[in-house]
Amino acid sequence: MRPSAWLGLLCVCALPTAPASARAQTGLSPDALADWQRNRTTVLAYIDAMPDSATGYHPTPGVRTLAQQFDHIVSTNLDVAAVALRGLKAAPALGDSAVYLHDKAALRRYADTTYGYLLAAMRQASPARLRQPVAMYGQPPQPVARLVQLSFEHSVWTLGQVVPYLRLNGVTPPEYKMPF
Repeated sequence: MRPSAWLGLLCVCALPTAPASARAQTGLSPDALADWQRNRTTVLAYIDAMPDSATGYHPTPGVRTLAQQFDHIVSTNLDVAAVALRGLKAAPALGDSAVYLHDKAALRRYADTTYGYLLAAMRQASPARLRQPVAMYGQPPQPVARLVQLSFEHSVWTLGQVVPYLRLNGVTPPEYKMPF
């Protein structure tokens, strides 16, 4: 076989396996979107498991309350969605912290709304936008896709910090469902 034929065959074999409709809609893989949806489901399950009385609970002085931990997760995701993915100057106000930091139902609504905003921004992001460097949190510019990945890592990490908060309130945390 001629070298040009081998090259053609290699290019065909290396094509992305996601359906063309999924590739046309976003530069992010369907797996990334599914992971974020799974993260949303897990965070909401953790909020649901939290006792109503535990929004202001913190295990030691000087650390975030349980509600603040959830706020930290979803507000970071919201910042990345607005600033990195959508190119806005700041995230929109999707909730009132004076309310949702003290009311479990309001916290759940806020968390769910921020994930909806993030997932929509992810679905709308073009491949060019995902490659664009953006500076956030005083750090050097990084490609938007990297900021999305780091936000996911941050979300999972911070959710892990919630486990002792729940256990100290007599709650067994919901199972973290891995895709494997």
